[in-house]
Formats: sequence, structure tokens, C-alpha cells
Amino acid sequence: MTTENALSVRTREAAPERMPSLERIRQEVAEVLDLAPEDVPEELNLIEIGLHSLAIMSLIGPISRLAGVRLDYADLAAMPTVRAWNALVERKLAAAL
Repeated sequence: MTTENALSVRTREAAPERMPSLERIRQEVAEVLDLAPEDVPEELNLIEIGLHSLAIMSLIGPISRLAGVRLDYADLAAMPTVRAWNALVERKLAAAL
């Protein structure tokens, strides 16, 4: 494999990591709730579509990885919307700079 091909493969493999956090969060929530990502509204309180405390606990890891710091239950439970969690991730990322 040439260097150019190896770089191309690595770039394609890394592409999901560069997906905007809003869409990544939506995908994580959809997976936990067994929904299609397009069925997870950005601004709706996720409790209204079935999010519960154990589901929030299972989302702490993936959303913490997006934020680059460990979040806790209270961080996510305080405002359970995709948009609010995205704003939280963006604030944490900005603070790390």
C-alpha cells in the first residue's frame, strides 16, 4: 500500500470522529432509545421520548469522550436535550483550549 493510499484509508476511518458533536449525540441517543437518529429532535426534552436514568448513565461515556472530560449524571440530567448536551460539549472543548 502506498503512503497516499494509507493516508486515504486513515482519513476515511477517522471521518466519524470529525462528525459534528450534535449529530454524534443524536446518534448515541437514538441507539440507546432504539430510534432512528432523525427521530431524535434537537430541542425536545428526551424524557418525553423515553430517556430514563439508566439511559442517561449509558450516555455519560460517549458524551464525555466528545467533550474531552468526564461528565457526570447531573451534567446530562440537568437539561436532557440534544441541543443542550451539544452546547455542554462545545463549552468543555472551548475551556480545554
